[in-house]
Amino acid sequence: MDKTLIRRRFARSVRSYAEYARAQQMIAGRMRAMLRPLLPDRPADVLEIGCGTGTFTRLFIQHFHPVRMTLNDICPEVREALTDILFSDSTVRFVCGDAEHCDLPGGQSLIVSCSVMQWFEDPERFIRRCHDLLTPGGILALSTFGPDNLHEVKDITGSGLEYPSVHQLGRMLSDAGLETLLLHDERIVLNFSSATDILRHLKHTGVTGIVRTHWTPGRLADFSTEYSSRYGAGDGSVPLTYHPVYIIAKKRLKP
Repeated sequence: MDKTLIRRRFARSVRSYAEYARAQQMIAGRMRAMLRPLLPDRPADVLEIGCGTGTFTRLFIQHFHPVRMTLNDICPEVREALTDILFSDSTVRFVCGDAEHCDLPGGQSLIVSCSVMQWFEDPERFIRRCHDLLTPGGILALSTFGPDNLHEVKDITGSGLEYPSVHQLGRMLSDAGLETLLLHDERIVLNFSSATDILRHLKHTGVTGIVRTHWTPGRLADFSTEYSSRYGAGDGSVPLTYHPVYIIAKKRLKP
């Protein structure tokens, strides 16, 4: 996993992310809804890993009004997109760094991360780290992606991330000493007018790092032709599948 390349590509997409990240916006909304019956009105200490431009952050603050919230992201460039939050709410702070390695605050009642863990080198170790940062009874809420994620692009290019199965994720939670409260996956299918539009969508959401292809005009034409042949619908549109996995787990109380 080339973290430098990932950071660079997400940094380039900071200004376009909110416009193009339709699936990620849906996932953030569903995560907020799943947390609603589990959290108090004002959770005390909240850590968001990989906050990006604040897609989930704004939803969360609007509905839960946390007492204190720490936002983390590997890209310092996202701070600009978070100005409205950081300037208007003194209880929210930003910590830049790679969440697998940088210093993060402990004693958290909730750790949340939307559409980020698939970029980590060692998801299992990250989950164990979250366990250690939580207070007893604290909640870990993650969304990541399963094996069908963006499968159309991977099937044609032969390039993409390796995603753990729902079963493997459940085992990671158990091995970390967390009690699984919810483990649910779904498919979100977005439709585009062409395969070129799909690549543009991935570029503007910073996800081009999953495809290690040098796009010459010929390769782009071949990709577009094959994509339409394999997946094209009768109306000329082409689909792109997201496979989000939602995880909510609880740190067990000390005996």
